[in-house]
Amino acid sequence: MKYCVIFIFITAFAYGNLPENPSEYIQWESESLAAIRAQLGNEPEIAIPKLGGWLVKLSTGMNFEKGDRPVFHAAQEALLSIPGHAKYYQDKIDKMRTELLENSKRTREEIIQMHAHGKKVLDQPEYLSDTEVAIRTLKFMPSAETVSVLGYFLNDPVGRDGKTLLGRPSARSGDSPPALSNAQLATDVIRDLGIEHPPFRDPKGVITSEEIDSWKDWWNQVKEGKRTYRFIGSKIEYGPDGPAAKEVIQRSERNQKRDEEREIGHKKSTTAPESGSVAGVAAKPLSIAGILAACALVGAAVWYFVKGRTVAPRF
Repeated sequence: MKYCVIFIFITAFAYGNLPENPSEYIQWESESLAAIRAQLGNEPEIAIPKLGGWLVKLSTGMNFEKGDRPVFHAAQEALLSIPGHAKYYQDKIDKMRTELLENSKRTREEIIQMHAHGKKVLDQPEYLSDTEVAIRTLKFMPSAETVSVLGYFLNDPVGRDGKTLLGRPSARSGDSPPALSNAQLATDVIRDLGIEHPPFRDPKGVITSEEIDSWKDWWNQVKEGKRTYRFIGSKIEYGPDGPAAKEVIQRSERNQKRDEEREIGHKKSTTAPESGSVAGVAAKPLSIAGILAACALVGAAVWYFVKGRTVAPRF
């Protein structure tokens, strides 16, 4: 019965849009919630990708629920309750990375033989596509574990130089944009994860190296215990491994206060006029006026002397 419910739930997605008929929609919602509960009885390696896939599908326009999205939130809650919900995707990408590097060393004949025996051979386009899907799925998992995994990929140097894991240009064929690096993908996801007071507060849509480095430095400070963070609407302060200890929170608050004071001081120093600047500006016209006055006095003296000589009486 459990597998029958899950099959019905998956079939609803196969046809695209959610049911429009009210009675069918109610039935779909009830069966979907039952399917989600059933996943909690499965092994994590089965339940995590299943629930993650449903979250992705439920986030698209054609599958957007009515009301407060009970199915989406139920799937999200179920997924976040599973330890390793985000680490699963990190491990998956690392495993694919290792597989791709191994396959790149195989000869053409070896790959042909592998295909002949029904073995799947991961290539670069598939690796890039599957990696992007995996990292973007983390967008729907606001948890400390997810932030930790994203921090891992923020520090991934591969692709930031415009080259892929195999050292080839990131540019794709045709008019497709270049493949994003893992650091770019992680930045795109973490900026939408709902973290309060993000380190980079002016995203322009396009992911820049400056934004990546801001998030990277932010995470490294969290990892070193120098700062904490929390999600919007939550009062829980998190460190690198979950809720932060009291002393870590206090140290983070001191560091944050110090940074704010430095920022205020920097703004004052850049907006206030430099010391002596007004005096310097005022001194210029005064010195020029003095010179002109001196010239006028000298000119008058010369004129008086010359005139005196021309009109003096002769004896």
